Amino acid sequence: MSKKPMTTAERKHIGRVKSFPCACCGRNFTSSAHHIREGQGMSQRASHWLVISLCYDCHQGPQGVHGDKTLMRIYKTDELDMLAKTIELLNG
Repeated sequence: MSKKPMTTAERKHIGRVKSFPCACCGRNFTSSAHHIREGQGMSQRASHWLVISLCYDCHQGPQGVHGDKTLMRIYKTDELDMLAKTIELLNG
């Protein structure tokens, strides 16, 4: 992804996604937008349109997506499954 500034539409999309429950555990805590890494290189980030809502524990906690991914195994999900949930919520 290029390092272009975020557009107004992208900013609105991310704000909407962040309002959803965590796509991993389903809790309604304050969420952050995680750019999926599926199919991306080590230092690459997906488009601003390919984000999922994650609580702190599932996102940046030691067992979260940026940790050892234990929570993803516990909840039997991966980034593409969570993206599908997000798309479903966006269209629901």
